[in-house]
Amino acid sequence: MNKRRINALVLIGLLIALTCSAMAYSKSHVVGSTGIGVINPGGGVVSVSGQLTQDKVFYQGDGTVSLALTLQANELESQVIVNEKNVDMVVVLDRSGSMQGNKIDDAKQAVLDLIGNLSPHDRFALVSYANEVTVHTQLMSAKDGNKEYFASAVRNIYAGGGTNLGGGLQLGIDLMIQAGTSCNAGRVILISDGLANVGVTDPVKLGEMARAAVSKEIVVSTVGIGNDFNEVLMTSLADHGTGNYYYLDEPGRFAEVFMREFQRSRTAAATAVEVRVPLADGVSLINAAGFPIETRSNVAVFRPGNLLPGQSRKIFLTFNLPTNREQTFALGNIAVGYRHQGRNQLARLDDIFTIACVRNQAEVFASIDKSEWEEKVVQEDFNQLREEVADAVKSGKKDEALTRIRQYKAEKKELNSIVGSAKVAANLEQDLGQLSDSVNQTFAGAPSAVIIKQKEVAKEMQYKSYESRRNK
Repeated sequence: MNKRRINALVLIGLLIALTCSAMAYSKSHVVGSTGIGVINPGGGVVSVSGQLTQDKVFYQGDGTVSLALTLQANELESQVIVNEKNVDMVVVLDRSGSMQGNKIDDAKQAVLDLIGNLSPHDRFALVSYANEVTVHTQLMSAKDGNKEYFASAVRNIYAGGGTNLGGGLQLGIDLMIQAGTSCNAGRVILISDGLANVGVTDPVKLGEMARAAVSKEIVVSTVGIGNDFNEVLMTSLADHGTGNYYYLDEPGRFAEVFMREFQRSRTAAATAVEVRVPLADGVSLINAAGFPIETRSNVAVFRPGNLLPGQSRKIFLTFNLPTNREQTFALGNIAVGYRHQGRNQLARLDDIFTIACVRNQAEVFASIDKSEWEEKVVQEDFNQLREEVADAVKSGKKDEALTRIRQYKAEKKELNSIVGSAKVAANLEQDLGQLSDSVNQTFAGAPSAVIIKQKEVAKEMQYKSYESRRNK
């Protein structure tokens, strides 16, 4: 199994870089918690386009159809990047007993490295949590004198106790709110290696904490270390907080890659990105590459995170349509709100996409866009399967994982016999084969070794799926 190993020191530096332009909507401009606010007309840096994977569905069928939504950000001039690099950063560090040893040492060194890279115009605060939550520094400017104060606080952190993750997250968010607004980007970085077992442990309530932070112009990113944390929870927190999730099994050999990413990611072209999808009666948006979806007054909203300069992201949206009678549906007027250089902007997808519910099976097959369908299978469907397999592996359900892989292969192979995609055929043979091999290898060996492999393999699968589905 090829492992993806991320150097902890470089990762935290990368998170700082991504933070530098993670400013959310201005409070005075936001309409409610999900609305696109006052828009500055013209001069937008984001464009949006879309393409259906098919424009017909079966009468009395499952009614699912997908739209490939592409968000494209312009390149930015270097001067624009320089002017937008300041940040308000709160690090929320796990210091529970399971962090003892290399984990806490590496994490502390990573934070020290982070502090060394802050400019005098940045602000920094440090919170740690075990059974209790401790504020080591308030949110203060990273002037030279304060930097030594920050560093001293880091060096005096020691591991021991339980995991009050919710308490740490909430206090980290509160620190930033209490410090008052600034022109800096605001981000909380939550680091954990274990399960939340003290204080608030309900994943729904923890997700609500992260989502509430976004309404206060704060982005939440998460970092999971080792193999004992809850990767689904950490992903959910990052998604609700419109930030990023990272999985570290241990420091590794990808430092140079991440340093290059650090250099090119000093700022985002678009922050506080929010996609609004109007829905006709009876139509629902059931999936948006795994991002949390809110639906109000027939408008579905999701937030896919920032766009870097020059970045293009394709996100597959899956809709469910009524198929109880022959009729036609329209999808359109999709709007993408975001902030650029402190101003609210709006990009619109003016195209209207028409989908017909028909009785003729041949018409449905003929309506499939081969290029978009094969990309959806490889990027969205396969990675959604990988998430399901990861969950089964984690739960010790080997047979369930292998059965699901066989079912998926049969379903896609039957449809691909009509579509004729070589890309999908290769995915079904090679990628599914590797996935099956990984499941079998995980459950081979002594029971004690299998338990360790279950955690490790499940996290690796889930993290790859996370990155691929969201086109990170």
